[in-house]
Amino acid sequence: MKLSRLSIIFILLAGLILYTAPSAMAQTKTFTVINHTGNVLRVWGKSNGFEFGRVKASTITDCTCNALYNKDCFDKDGNKAKIKLALEDKNGLDLWSGDTCVKLYIEPGANIDVTLDDDGRHIKCAIIKDSEIKKPLPTFDEADLNKDGKIDAKEAEAIQLKVNLKDFDADLDNELNPSEFDNAVNKINVFRGVPF
Repeated sequence: MKLSRLSIIFILLAGLILYTAPSAMAQTKTFTVINHTGNVLRVWGKSNGFEFGRVKASTITDCTCNALYNKDCFDKDGNKAKIKLALEDKNGLDLWSGDTCVKLYIEPGANIDVTLDDDGRHIKCAIIKDSEIKKPLPTFDEADLNKDGKIDAKEAEAIQLKVNLKDFDADLDNELNPSEFDNAVNKINVFRGVPF
């Protein structure tokens, strides 16, 4: 009697493990596309027609991939995805991509930085580290930590505003007023005002 009960418990446990295994295997994997261009990027799997989606101009977007349901997404063995990025033409039909963007082998969590090539028609892709990703700068009020109405050198360093203040300090007081701050941000931060 005890043996039959143990067998039933074992079968139930085995069934439970088999039931939960697919959900554990189906972990969502992503890679990040950082679009520095002035146009929309299309991102899709190179081996099939599965479309990851479109990345708007000047944004950072996470592209989701599920290896359990799409083997061409992230390969289970090599754990890499073969993808392609292209710049969409304004008419929405033609695609243009440079040599570095035609076929990419990436790992989960990779960050792909896309910039416009010198010809203005093609794009360049590069895999970068987290530390190199440009985040949106805070607003003037957020950056003005001591609330004195100006951004001094220490406050500029705190928000990683890596510019020479003299380049934007029109009144030469070694600080940035709201107008000077906006001028600096507009010139160096393509992500300003773009939610992601």
